[in-house]
Amino acid sequence: MNGRVRSVAQDDTVITRSTRVLHPRSASLNLLEAESQVEFKRLISWWSTHAVRPEIGFWGAIDEAGVPLGDCEPSIILNTRLLWFFSSAFSATGYEVCRAQAHRAYEMITQHFYDPSTSTFVWTITPQGVPSNRRKQTYAQAFAIYALAAYAQATQETAALELAFKAFDQVQRHFSESRYGGWIEALGPDLEPISDVRLSEKDLNAPKSMNTHLHILEAYSALYSTAQKLGVGAARLHTIELALREAVSVMTSHIVHPKGNTLGLFFDLDWTPQSVIRSFGHDIEASWLIYEAACALGDRVTIAQAQETALALANGALEGVSTYGGLYEEMEANGHIRQLHVWWIQAEALVGFLNAFHLSGDDVFLTAALRVWDFIKTYQIDHEGGEWQELSRVDDQSTASGLMVGPWKCPYHTGRAMLETIKLTQAMVAS
Repeated sequence: MNGRVRSVAQDDTVITRSTRVLHPRSASLNLLEAESQVEFKRLISWWSTHAVRPEIGFWGAIDEAGVPLGDCEPSIILNTRLLWFFSSAFSATGYEVCRAQAHRAYEMITQHFYDPSTSTFVWTITPQGVPSNRRKQTYAQAFAIYALAAYAQATQETAALELAFKAFDQVQRHFSESRYGGWIEALGPDLEPISDVRLSEKDLNAPKSMNTHLHILEAYSALYSTAQKLGVGAARLHTIELALREAVSVMTSHIVHPKGNTLGLFFDLDWTPQSVIRSFGHDIEASWLIYEAACALGDRVTIAQAQETALALANGALEGVSTYGGLYEEMEANGHIRQLHVWWIQAEALVGFLNAFHLSGDDVFLTAALRVWDFIKTYQIDHEGGEWQELSRVDDQSTASGLMVGPWKCPYHTGRAMLETIKLTQAMVAS
């Protein structure tokens, strides 16, 4: 990306919704990059003007009409993802507004979500900034590490990196499961065992999950890359490297299905599967995150294995592409497909299919990526002044919460998809 997102013309503010005419590869990639640039800048503008709560931090929720829901409790997931987004956006663009909002998110996390007695992060706070749910979800600690690493890299803030190291040490000490490998789902407020470890109400109450391990992988990959760039000591770097290698191994050995084209979702401690549902969104997201982690480690054997895994998962995800060109949510055990187009799944499908094309040169993946992008422009983005709709305009909206901002509705997937698309298209055009 050459350090900065390339600017676009000032009047280039509307992304066309017309059906794409197929172009040669380079023309398609150039167009995709230009449109992603526009959407990335639009996301920065929307989140920096709509999400900020004047009194403190950011709104915990905003409905699809743009109305803030002041009584909604801010979540650690929303705030860490905001920290990651604005930090990464500042690294890419140098926009001062991104630095300011990243600092705002950093203050929220360190002053209101951080529990100094355990060096971990609570789940939710009241609108006034007081911890309300102090449980310690492993998933949340991973996102804190991920976001703090991005902030440290963007601002050279050593205190942020030290806080990320503290959280990493606590995850390794208290959440790591030594007998069978991997990490458990959650602990109580004081890091004591708890009986209900679910990440959300729709999840199984299983001791290990794909989702938590996927984001441990993502967080440790980011922490390792940031630690290398900021020049930490060799001993610290080696500790993170070993943890990242375990995360890659767990994903490829236990969570990727033996067939290679999908992931298991929930597991017992000994990795006995508890679910047979296929999550197309997580499959395609994992495809490129596993490859990214392998590239961070840097050795050829790990990268080659990760490339094979990435392409197998991306190929499997093609089974979930809808007639509209988007990616459906999931497939049940009986083969029934849940035909919803969830916003974050479309974002990950764009990146995952584009990454698979970059790795393989197979036009089937480029076609899939371009079709997903056309779907996003036509059915997912709220062109009338919002972010991306939770469900697309072709879906039954009755199953959605109807939020533009919420505990899970953040600029992490959408903003990251634009950043990764810009990087991938630039790399492929330059090669």
